[in-house]
Amino acid sequence: MKNWLLIGLAGLTGWYFFGKSQLANRTKLIFKKLGFSNKKFQLVFGVQNPTGQSAKVSAITGEVYLGDKLIADFSSFGEQKIAPRSESELKIQASPTIGILQLITSKNWLKKGLQYTIKGTGNFDGIVVPFDYKSSLI
Repeated sequence: MKNWLLIGLAGLTGWYFFGKSQLANRTKLIFKKLGFSNKKFQLVFGVQNPTGQSAKVSAITGEVYLGDKLIADFSSFGEQKIAPRSESELKIQASPTIGILQLITSKNWLKKGLQYTIKGTGNFDGIVVPFDYKSSLI
């Protein structure tokens, strides 16, 4: 009887972790918008949860690059629940690196077509998932 209990417990534990990894793999972090307000970059992400169970985003950290230059970094450790089969918006402020704000405004870096990259990691239900978005200014 004791062996069956251990086998059952091991099976339930495996099923739980498999479900969590599937949830983390199916949850999508989509970059939506890059803005600038109050001397900080405003990043907007969409978090999609196509599964039948609720998800939890507990941390997102990363960096913003303009061209190949690091211009800001960000971190958000607030917990946000994502309902099953839904999308939620996650807004994060990125702090510019020292002196980059003057360089951007004085050198007119924000030209149409300039490439930017946002990369980092997100923690979905305890599983860390990397992201890397590249786009250009319109």
